[in-house]
Amino acid sequence: MELKDFFFADKHAAGTVMPILLPSGEDSGEWLRVIGPACDDGVRAGRDYSRAYSAIKEELAPLDAECKAKDDWTRYNAEMNWRADELNDALALAVVSGWSFDEPFSKDAFEMLLKQYKGLGTMVARHFHE
Repeated sequence: MELKDFFFADKHAAGTVMPILLPSGEDSGEWLRVIGPACDDGVRAGRDYSRAYSAIKEELAPLDAECKAKDDWTRYNAEMNWRADELNDALALAVVSGWSFDEPFSKDAFEMLLKQYKGLGTMVARHFHE
């Protein structure tokens, strides 16, 4: 092997292609380019995600205790899921760098896609972390 075989930051900065699935699970034929976690921007995005997740857990600790006392986590799970969706969308905005659509890629256009296609941010977060 050569030293350059271990230059993962450049490979992660180039990103990988993530197919955009339709809600039915079928491949739409469209894709997003997602940077990897081992480049500078990916490391930064991952750290921001981890800090925000920890802050949410801390913020929701009183609700967690309340739900534990009732042995019913319905409210906690609903709140955590709602906040996780927002967090995944924020991560997606940070790590998606392009797409296959005819419309030119921009963060504003991608943010609109995230608002229109609920759950896409979660798919991007899963792809980023895998």
